[in-house]
Amino acid sequence: MSEQPAPVSVVIAAYNAQRTLGDALASVLRQSPRPAQLIVVDDGSTDDTARVVAGYPEAQLIRQPNQGPSAARNTGIAAATQPWVAFLDADDLWLPGRLARQLTAARRHPGAVLLAGDWVRTGEEYREPTGLVGETLLGYRDLLVMNRFQTSTVLVRTEVLADCGGFDPTLDGAEDWDLWLRCAKHGLSVKLDLPLAVYRDEPAGYSKDLPRLYGRMLSMLDRERAGTALTAAAFARVLTWHHLRFAVAFLLAGKPALSRGVLREVRLTGLARHVPGAAVGYLLPFLGSRVRRRLRRA
Repeated sequence: MSEQPAPVSVVIAAYNAQRTLGDALASVLRQSPRPAQLIVVDDGSTDDTARVVAGYPEAQLIRQPNQGPSAARNTGIAAATQPWVAFLDADDLWLPGRLARQLTAARRHPGAVLLAGDWVRTGEEYREPTGLVGETLLGYRDLLVMNRFQTSTVLVRTEVLADCGGFDPTLDGAEDWDLWLRCAKHGLSVKLDLPLAVYRDEPAGYSKDLPRLYGRMLSMLDRERAGTALTAAAFARVLTWHHLRFAVAFLLAGKPALSRGVLREVRLTGLARHVPGAAVGYLLPFLGSRVRRRLRRA
């Protein structure tokens, strides 16, 4: 008797991904159960990305002019036919059991609108857990403090994506965080405390462009301010924390002038009085967790 497919539409946005896409597709098709729908959006590639997809008859190919990852993912979402959408970047991989674990967790938490997990980077050791896997339940404020999800680990209800409007292409670099925040206003998010994907850390990726990320983040948070349920003081502390963490990031990246510019912005926007609370409540615990992680890897 054949296994029932998982009620999931997988969306892979691909741009000039011929080198990595085959491995990504294979990692999806190794899932048990397999997803019911597998969509690859070729975002104006100039290489053999479409030819790679043609070698996988299970995959549905959609081609469009190059518009960026947010627009490509939105095209995939619009074509989704299943109750859940799962994302995978074309240069990442899913680990075995990714879908099965998340769908099981979704049955335990019927009110969950989004499920995600941890990830490992290419070359990092991963061991399949032998015992019970922990879960972290997250609400809107948790996600406002920090983007906890890597896109290739996210499973989200299709109807919630439709209500939220998908990814915002004007925020590329922070578009995923922005969407998870909007989803969090619809219900609970669940993070499985184990890796679900392998993330390829590209040297030229969006996450390495700190000034771009900082600007996109501020645009996103400025929009969030209008619709947040937090008090003005609580939101100001969170906003101050994000300024402080980028001040540290710029300093560590050898960009002291940008770090000073962030601190000047804190003063000019009247956030200086929130620095002690943001530092104690958010910055120091964050730095402590990073130090502990480095020590574990050493």
